[in-house]
Amino acid sequence: MDANAPMSWMMIVVKKEEEEEEKKEEMVWKEVKLSETVSKEEVLCHHDQLLDEMCTANVEKRPEEETEEFPLIINGVDYLSTVQFDTLPLQQKLEIKRLGPHKPEDFTIFQEEKCKKRKDSTRSFKQEWFKRKNWLTASHSKKALFCFPCLLFGGETVWTTTGFKDLKHLSERLVKHESCASHVDNAIKLSLLGTKNVASQLNSAYKRSIELHNRQTEENRYVLGRIITCIELCGKCEIALRGHDETASSLNPAIFKSIFETMCEGDSRLRRHYDSQPYFKGTSAMIQNELLDCMYSVYRDVVTQQLVDAPFVAVQVDDTTDISCKSKMVIVLRYMVNNTVTERFWEFIEVKDKSAAGLSNAIIESLEPLNLGNKLIAQAYDGTAVIGGCVSGVQALVKERYPNAHFVHCHTHQLNMTLQQTCSARIPKLKVFFADLSAFAEFFSNSPKRAAALASTSKRNIPRPSATQWNFKSQTVNAVWVCRQEIKECLDNMRTQEGWDRVTISEAYGLSMHLQDPEFLHFLHFFSELMPEVDILYSVLQKPKIDVAGINQGMETFKKNLGRLREQADAIIQESEAEGNKRRKTDTALVMKEACDTVLGQGEERFTNFTKSDHLIAAKLTNCTLFPKFVRSFPQAELERAVKLWPKTNKVKLKTELTCLYQHSKLCTGNTTLSLLKSIHENNLQEVLSETVTLLQIIITTPMTSTESEINVSTLKRIQMFTQNTMGQQRLNALAMLSIENELIQGLPDFKSKVIEMFAHMKDRQASFLFKK
Repeated sequence: MDANAPMSWMMIVVKKEEEEEEKKEEMVWKEVKLSETVSKEEVLCHHDQLLDEMCTANVEKRPEEETEEFPLIINGVDYLSTVQFDTLPLQQKLEIKRLGPHKPEDFTIFQEEKCKKRKDSTRSFKQEWFKRKNWLTASHSKKALFCFPCLLFGGETVWTTTGFKDLKHLSERLVKHESCASHVDNAIKLSLLGTKNVASQLNSAYKRSIELHNRQTEENRYVLGRIITCIELCGKCEIALRGHDETASSLNPAIFKSIFETMCEGDSRLRRHYDSQPYFKGTSAMIQNELLDCMYSVYRDVVTQQLVDAPFVAVQVDDTTDISCKSKMVIVLRYMVNNTVTERFWEFIEVKDKSAAGLSNAIIESLEPLNLGNKLIAQAYDGTAVIGGCVSGVQALVKERYPNAHFVHCHTHQLNMTLQQTCSARIPKLKVFFADLSAFAEFFSNSPKRAAALASTSKRNIPRPSATQWNFKSQTVNAVWVCRQEIKECLDNMRTQEGWDRVTISEAYGLSMHLQDPEFLHFLHFFSELMPEVDILYSVLQKPKIDVAGINQGMETFKKNLGRLREQADAIIQESEAEGNKRRKTDTALVMKEACDTVLGQGEERFTNFTKSDHLIAAKLTNCTLFPKFVRSFPQAELERAVKLWPKTNKVKLKTELTCLYQHSKLCTGNTTLSLLKSIHENNLQEVLSETVTLLQIIITTPMTSTESEINVSTLKRIQMFTQNTMGQQRLNALAMLSIENELIQGLPDFKSKVIEMFAHMKDRQASFLFKK
């Protein structure tokens, strides 16, 4: 029974196959008869009706459910083998695609396998293959497997016509067929079927997505531009961006937030963005810091590009201690742009090592990215021992790196030292006088009550002497001298009226006695006449475009006025005695004359005697006021100094050019070196007088003062007074740049766009700031 069982099973299978074959022949005969009696259009109509009936009935049948009304399954192998898929209507194609491969649940294939060493076995097809390969289909009639995409569009015969039956090698052949180019191509065709004008639809969708992206990008960039405007305003006015409490309920919000909210009130577009609270709000501290970094980087790029075009560069350095007790050094660059000298703030540097090596390393490290090389022709400092030492000072160490960077002493600092000589140990009476003078400012400025009492009797207050020594207590001297009677009246009221403490009464008595002391009044009168002359000289030396001729002219005027004041010393004493301040004869007049002689002597040595400053001697070559003298006698000594300072100068050509220049006085339209350079360019003589132009550029670029660095130090203190002392160095540099170089920033038309571009490329962001094309 067991031996005959396989045979009986096979007979049943064969009988079933014969029945299936008879059904197939009958259906083929019907199709042939139909094609013989009707046209091609009617055949297609028959297929459409068949499809419509299936859709109308809304019967979600599985492909394997055959009925008598529909003997063929529209997505089955038997039907697809009898029609050309390309000729079917689009609606029918799409329905076949929707139905997908026909995967009969009762489909089985058996394959006998004979073995010599063991009993014969039979392999059978497993339904799991349909799940593994979604393109696989099968035919009951052919008892074979087919490829659905290849069956529709054509491919290998074994997978489209005869069918695959080798179950033993099924796994291997499936992998091989999937790797076939025709199978991959047919699968793509089937996937794209029904996507009418795919390229145009994709292009349209892509354009719409770009349009939406660019629209949002434009909105984000607009908001970012308004935020940059707020930061520029805060930097320009040197006010804090953030506060300690920036919550919505804060009664004292930061200036930046207040300005931004005020802008929103008059800008509906900005208000809509601010109220929507997107993930890019733009007002966070991180965004502010990143924008400050970008603004500072854009500024440095602009300055760097100007330095590339500049023929020569000079560096000015000064240091200070900020209110957080940190030592900061400021770097200022001086160069020419379009025949005009300009000075630009570069950066603040926190100095931890104040030795010559530490300071020089900090300066060199700051200048290194600029690649100045031989273009750096001067370095200006205040001239202290650490800075100006010719062997191991900062200027000597910097010159090792930049051989052409000659040391230039700041003339403003020299002026300070000159005036300090007047109250040095050589004139102890003046030292006492200035100490007593400071007591007036301290007495009234340390107490609001005292200041109010002074305001009730005098229209002027007494300013506290500045920590900087530019004007050397000029305002204090003038205020005490002009209001001496009102001040004495106020001090007497404090002594006699009730409500004042003992310390105030005691100090008021001492100050009142000073105003009754003839010697103190003599010095006060004398310095009230001297200080205005000092202020005038200082204002001349503070000019960024000052040259040697300007210094000489300013000094000549100062010496003339100071000499006149020296002659009036005795007259000042006599005038004081005429007012009733009689006292025994003193040496006050001699002290005044000695003070004038000290100032004149120091000024003569430091400003007029050029024997110790090669660059000042060489600058005489282009002093227009000396041209008539040089016509008679060529300044050979000055030429030798110029060649010594700048060895690359063509000595012979320079001498020839200068000799001819001295004879053409028409080119000297002004008295300054800068006016001479502009006159040469206006007459297109820069190529003819090439060596002279180079000499003029070097002399103009060489700073005579370090005024700009002094101003930057003052800016540093103001910025840190209005902001947190713990701010980062980069943030401090950016705020200082916005304050100091506000005019340059306002003059850059594309400043905001460059900042936005740099901000957008800084890192990946959720908000979009870059346009797509």
